[in-house]
Amino acid sequence: MTLLLTILTALLAASLLIALVVSLFLILRTLQSVRKYIEKINWGVRAIEKETEMLGGVETLNGGLTALAGGLESVAAHFTNVDANVGGVGEALLRG
Repeated sequence: MTLLLTILTALLAASLLIALVVSLFLILRTLQSVRKYIEKINWGVRAIEKETEMLGGVETLNGGLTALAGGLESVAAHFTNVDANVGGVGEALLRG
């Protein structure tokens, strides 16, 4: 009886080991399939990173354009004053 139980235990342990090996092999195949997709995504991200490298200077450009906008507002205010002054001079010349 002990021999029979030992043989059955060995057979069950072997079948458990075989089931574990088969399961791990199936998981490995699935992970390899996923790896292919991850490599494609990684390649795409690298391509996007390479294509958008030049956008790094946009912040500097944006700061410069903001300063320029402030300067142009000042110029616009001066032109408004000049327009008002020229308008007054023009009216005086037309009257005189």
